Amino acid sequence: MPEYLVKESGLKEFFQSLANGRHLLTPQGTGDKCKLEEAGPDKVNLDYSNTHMSPKSAFFPQSENLMAFHNKSDKPNPFVYQDLGDKAQPTVIFGIRPCDARGLSISNRVFQNDRFTDPYWKGKYEQTIKIGLACASPSPQCFCAAMGGSPYGELGLDVLAFKVEGGLGLKPVTAQGEELIKQTNAAQEDLAQEIKKQEAKAIEAQGVGTDLKPIDDKDLMELFQDPHWTATAENCLNCGVCTFFCPTCHCFDIQDEQSEQGGIRMRNWDTCMSWLFTVHGTGHNPRPSKTERVRQRFMHKLKYIPLKQDGIRGCTGCGRCVVMCPVNIDIREVALKMCQPPAQSQA
Repeated sequence: MPEYLVKESGLKEFFQSLANGRHLLTPQGTGDKCKLEEAGPDKVNLDYSNTHMSPKSAFFPQSENLMAFHNKSDKPNPFVYQDLGDKAQPTVIFGIRPCDARGLSISNRVFQNDRFTDPYWKGKYEQTIKIGLACASPSPQCFCAAMGGSPYGELGLDVLAFKVEGGLGLKPVTAQGEELIKQTNAAQEDLAQEIKKQEAKAIEAQGVGTDLKPIDDKDLMELFQDPHWTATAENCLNCGVCTFFCPTCHCFDIQDEQSEQGGIRMRNWDTCMSWLFTVHGTGHNPRPSKTERVRQRFMHKLKYIPLKQDGIRGCTGCGRCVVMCPVNIDIREVALKMCQPPAQSQA
């Protein structure tokens, strides 16, 4: 597909056209509190490192009402059920970083596959056109290339945007994305070489990534029984901040809030870092200590998901967990331990 260019003087008009008949979410705010939200087309921030939270909540909210039930005691069938799922509307999200778009793609395989389709995710995901913004200057905590991605990655996107001198370059990735760009004031421009040059520079800025092939080659039980997990878990608080900010964490719990008159069924984000996550009704817990829970998180990201997702890792290298962890647990360091022979990984 050909590339397009929006001149700097035409950016406001460009964003106005994206919002025509659609909800438009763009990067708003500055510093480490930048977030994707609706605002005027003249307030778009194109100079942020990454959004504070990933965009997964646009498709998988932290708390989501699924249905309501009402007790109509005067009726032969007293309970009446009402679907409360969000009615999806056409939406454009501009400014998704490639690591987060990759995360959405991974989650989409969880919520939509050949065995199961989540209607709440499906409606929002399929009604949304996703425009990424490439990372020309990755932050120190970024390591997407080590996880198989790229600061200019296209997985999960309909359009990849990137800054160029005098404007904004656009590379359509899907037919839906190209159709949207044709409705704007963007003009066709050959920018293929510029993309390659910028991408190579951005990947080089991340430095040499961790070679995770040893994790792929190791036997599952060898990794599971590696003695380093006890030492790795010693500092962990099980606070769950890593799972809260992770763009690929998708676990949830379903609860009923009810009274005599009825109630609401909702689902809320949950975390494998919580003791309650796996506790049984009998009181038995197969992951009773921090060691089991920490092991589950990293094994899931770096071993279990790749086994089920054609080698795609559950970590996208966004670096949020590295920055937010209050005790400085770094997934890159854990990955290195997982790559080493058992005797060395205890260090």
